[in-house]
Amino acid sequence: MLIADFTNYGEEITVDGLWQYDYGQRLQINGLNLPDVFEVHLFWKGLEEAKVVTGYTENNKFYVDIPNESLKQRQAITVYIYLSTPETGKTVNTVMMFVNKRPEPEGFEIPEDIDLFHHTLTAVGEYTRQTKEAAHMADTRATESESWAHGHKLYPERDKDNAKYYADQAKQVATQNGFCRMEIREDGHLYLSRTENIVQSLDFKINDKGRLGVMMS
Repeated sequence: MLIADFTNYGEEITVDGLWQYDYGQRLQINGLNLPDVFEVHLFWKGLEEAKVVTGYTENNKFYVDIPNESLKQRQAITVYIYLSTPETGKTVNTVMMFVNKRPEPEGFEIPEDIDLFHHTLTAVGEYTRQTKEAAHMADTRATESESWAHGHKLYPERDKDNAKYYADQAKQVATQNGFCRMEIREDGHLYLSRTENIVQSLDFKINDKGRLGVMMS
């Protein structure tokens, strides 16, 4: 494994230790504050475009898998560490790696590289999208609940305090139908309270058995 020790953004450093016909090699990047998943571009002689691979985090350290195909020839490999957002993209640091020459092993076949970059970014992007949608839906439902309870500026048509409104409605219904309340006060006496519309039709009286009975007319 190769290690690139940076001290600042904007640096270019050189590392050595690669040989022809190596495979499964990694580059560890130190000294930079990178996202958990980041983009890296590698370029070597014979390519028309830089190869895009995934940089990733493992045990709080940043790594890049070096493509096996880049180790076939004695050559220089340039690594561009690239940070991007939906709005911007920027190369922040570069690493120069050199592949040392050696004889080809008998019957050697280089294992095929598996490029997971686009699959990784797609999965991360989908997860981020779903998370944002869920958070937005939760906020919307909370706002709607608040608007139904006592109004909200985003719903001007719901400007009533519905909690107070329905409490008042219940009180009006009770008053129209009539209600009574009995309570024992501090003086030890039992008191009866009635709405005016049932004063003449509802009363209480001690019956012959000494029990309190209801008299309705």
